[in-house]
Amino acid sequence: MSKLDNYPKELTSQRQQIEGSFIFCLWKNPDLYYDYQNEIRADKDFLTEDGVFYYSLGYEMFKLGYKSFDDASIYSYIDDKETLKNGFARRGGYREVDNIKRILNEENVDRYYDELVKSNMLLKLHDKGFNVVGEIEKFKKMNSVQLYDYFEYQLDNVFLNRGSGVKIIDLDLDDDFINSCDAGMDMGLSYASACPILNYHTLGLHRSNVQIFGGFSGTGKTSFCISSYILPILDQNEKVTIIANEMNMRAWQHILMATILSQKLGYFGLPRKKQKMGNLSEEQLQKMHEAKEYYLKHYKGKIKFAKIFDYSVEDVKKIIRKMSKLGFNYFLYDTFKAEDSSSQTVTGELIEASKQLLQVAEKEDVGIIITMQLAIYMENTRYLTAATLSNAKGVKEVVSELVLTRPLWDDEMPGERYDVKPYRFKKDSNGKFTKIKEEITLNPEKKYRLIFLDKSRNDEGETVLLYQFDGAWNKWTELGYCTPKHQR
Repeated sequence: MSKLDNYPKELTSQRQQIEGSFIFCLWKNPDLYYDYQNEIRADKDFLTEDGVFYYSLGYEMFKLGYKSFDDASIYSYIDDKETLKNGFARRGGYREVDNIKRILNEENVDRYYDELVKSNMLLKLHDKGFNVVGEIEKFKKMNSVQLYDYFEYQLDNVFLNRGSGVKIIDLDLDDDFINSCDAGMDMGLSYASACPILNYHTLGLHRSNVQIFGGFSGTGKTSFCISSYILPILDQNEKVTIIANEMNMRAWQHILMATILSQKLGYFGLPRKKQKMGNLSEEQLQKMHEAKEYYLKHYKGKIKFAKIFDYSVEDVKKIIRKMSKLGFNYFLYDTFKAEDSSSQTVTGELIEASKQLLQVAEKEDVGIIITMQLAIYMENTRYLTAATLSNAKGVKEVVSELVLTRPLWDDEMPGERYDVKPYRFKKDSNGKFTKIKEEITLNPEKKYRLIFLDKSRNDEGETVLLYQFDGAWNKWTELGYCTPKHQR
C-alpha cells in the first residue's frame, strides 16, 4: 500500500510532480544538495516510492563527490548494486531522467522546495484533523509562509479572541499602576554587571521591545553584544537565542570562549587568533577546559544558535515564535538587513521588517536585540545618529533603544584637536555617584570605542560613553562619558 493512499486525492494529485520537480533540480545541479541536505529526510519528506528512490540515489552520489549526474556517472555508481540497477531500469533508466531534467530550470529550485514544504504542511494539518480539503483551492494559491500565517491568524482568532488585533480598554491611573511603579515593574533585565552606566540610561533590557546596536563593519558589534548583553542575560538564569545570517557557529564559539576566559576566569593568555591557529600550550588547553566546565555548569541549555542563510524576516519571526514557547525570552538577531539590498524600496522594507519584529516581540513578550551595519559612506562621521543607519533612518521610530558605536580616532585623544574630554563622576564614601566630574586618562597604546545612545524610551538620548576594547579577549571596560564633536 502506497503512502499516497493514506490521504485524500485532493491533497496528493500533484504529489508526483511536486517531488519530481524538486528532486531533479538537485540532479541537474548536484551542488544544490549542500543547501537542502540538513532540511530533507527522504523517508519523512517524500511520499512516492520514486521520490524516495531518486532523492536517496542522488544524495549517495553527492556524498561520494559526484559533480554531474550524467549517464556514465550514474551507471558507474549503480553497476555493482543490483537492486539499485533494477530499480533505475524499471523507472525508465537515464532516458526518463534526462527528459525530466531537460524541462526544469534549477534556478526555480526554491519555488519547487516551497511547494514540497507546503504540501507536507497540508498533509500534517490533515493528520491533526484540520479540514484542509475543503479549502484546497485557496491553499494552492499560497506559498508555505502565507499558509503558516493563515493558520496562525485563524488560531489567534479562536484562542486569543483577537479579532482584528484591536483591543480598547480604559486608560486609568489607578492603584495597580502606582504599586507597579513602586515595585519597579518597568525595569528591564539588568546588564549592569557589564555596562553599569549604559544600563542606568536604558533601565536594562526590555521585553516586548526591539533595540538596535549599530556600528560600521569590523567595529565589534557582535563582540559587544556577547560581552555586554548575552552573558548578563545568561547570568540571571534567562535563556537567549542567537539568530545569525553571516557568521557561522564556529566564529560564535570563539567569541564566547574568549569572553568566558577573560570575564569569568580572568585569563588573558589565549587570544582569539591563537585559538584558531592551534598548537596550544598545556596551560592554554587547561584553561579552555576550565571555560568549558564553567559553561556546562552555568550556561548549558540556556543558549541556542540558529543559522539562517538569507535576510528573511519571516524566518526570524518563525524562530522567535518557536523558541519563545520553549522559555527563551531574549533574542539576538545578527545582522539586520534588507532581503534585497539592491531593491529601490529597501528603506520601506527595512522599516516594515522592524515593525514586524516589534509585533512579534510584543505578542510573545520577548526582548529582541538586532545588530545593524552603518552606511559605509558615513564612516567619517564623528557624532553618530540614526542618520548613519544604512538605508533605514526611519527604523529609529520603531525601536525602544538605538545604540551606535565607532572607534575613538587618534585626533580625539586627550590634547588633540578633537579631544573628546573623557570623564567620570566621582563616588562618595558610600560608593554612590556624586555630580563631581573627574578626568579619565587614556593610554595611546589601548583601543577605545565610543558608544552613542541616540534614543532611549527610558531616559534622555544623545548620551555618549567611552569603553576600552581589548578585542583579543573580547573584554569591554566601561570607563565613563565623553563629548565628541559634531563636525564630520
